[in-house]
Amino acid sequence: MEDLALYLLWSAFVAAGISAGVYLLYASQPWWSALIVAPRSAATTAGTVTLTAGPTAPRRRSSTLAGMATFSSWTAVVFGALGLIFRSLALNHAPFSNLFEFSMAFGVAIALVYVLLERRYHSRLLGTFAMPVAFGLFASALAFPSEGQQTLVPALQAPAILTIHVSFMLLSYAVLAVAFAAALMHILQGNTGRKHGWLPSARRCDELTYQTVLVGFPLLAIGISLGAWWANDAWGRYWGWDPKETAALVTGLIFAVYLHTRGLRQMRGTRGSWIVVGGFVAVLFTYLGVNLWISGLHSYAGV
Repeated sequence: MEDLALYLLWSAFVAAGISAGVYLLYASQPWWSALIVAPRSAATTAGTVTLTAGPTAPRRRSSTLAGMATFSSWTAVVFGALGLIFRSLALNHAPFSNLFEFSMAFGVAIALVYVLLERRYHSRLLGTFAMPVAFGLFASALAFPSEGQQTLVPALQAPAILTIHVSFMLLSYAVLAVAFAAALMHILQGNTGRKHGWLPSARRCDELTYQTVLVGFPLLAIGISLGAWWANDAWGRYWGWDPKETAALVTGLIFAVYLHTRGLRQMRGTRGSWIVVGGFVAVLFTYLGVNLWISGLHSYAGV
């Protein structure tokens, strides 16, 4: 069953890569389709005649590409979720015991959050930025051993608390990753109007960023609180300024600053989106950097 789980997880990785590529094609369609249907000139006895095969830039993007992009995203979600379920059954614990499992779960969670937001807000262009992030998280798993751990370190031998805590942290990170994608769109679009016609308006990008942070920040706060509960059960104290704990707290504070300053005149435009970008960098450091480069009680990355 563990081999089947790996097969499904790698299939999700491939599907996420296809999805990221198709979303890029979908977003860039006005450019490459314009090249395909570029006007051509032909010499005749009456003079030079310009022939066009169609409009130089389509008013609407291909529904076929749109459908392929969404379908491949859902495929990554379904294969990834099944892979994580089968791996949990094979190892008799949630798939959160090392960085291979967490990277795979992180990628699945980002893809899931994105497809749900796409369904809610009808904004496929967000996938141009969100699905490459999901694919990158899937790809990061290649750097870590894929062998499952039947016997967990003592701190991880509290399945109920661990599963709930890590699930909330994982989900919050995934939502904030999509917020990061929306913030990138806002930064590219600029402060007002439509600097780039292929992107949603600046106002739309800003609203997508804000709405996703509004969801991700409370999830992160709950996850940190549950982590304190787990820490008391595992180590006999709620908070000890362990590097992982401190990094998670700093990450939460960055997003709190974004939410509390968003209404200020000085923070209008893309300045708030830059805070979200900085917050996601902190997410990646909390998720990956602490485990790899800083020794602490959370150093059980499996590498």
